[in-house]
Amino acid sequence: MLVCWYVGMLAILVGCSYPVILVGPRPKDSPPRIESWVKADASAEQRVLDSKDCGGTPLGSNFNDQQIEAEWQPSDGYGGYDSYFAPLYRLHDKWERCMLNKDYQYTGQCLDNPVSSSRPACGAP
Repeated sequence: MLVCWYVGMLAILVGCSYPVILVGPRPKDSPPRIESWVKADASAEQRVLDSKDCGGTPLGSNFNDQQIEAEWQPSDGYGGYDSYFAPLYRLHDKWERCMLNKDYQYTGQCLDNPVSSSRPACGAP
């Protein structure tokens, strides 16, 4: 019986640490992504209101399942990677364009790769 308890505890510990092993620990002191958007005359409260007005949340471009489902198009397919991420990317791009149209500047990192170069915040149309 004691062996079963040890095996069970080991399974729980391994299962709980598996995501940390795959992606590493989450930074504790990293600021929310919304803080990478600045506007000279905007307070933090105004930035949150603008993010919400652009369809985001107080943390930035976070979207719920209802928003993603509403953005879905038949060309995204039915199931699989594209049916979820294609509408999510469109929502993210719309949010970034909206924030740029409100005269915010993105101060986050734009890397030299296809993902960054496709983002409106990093200069894509």
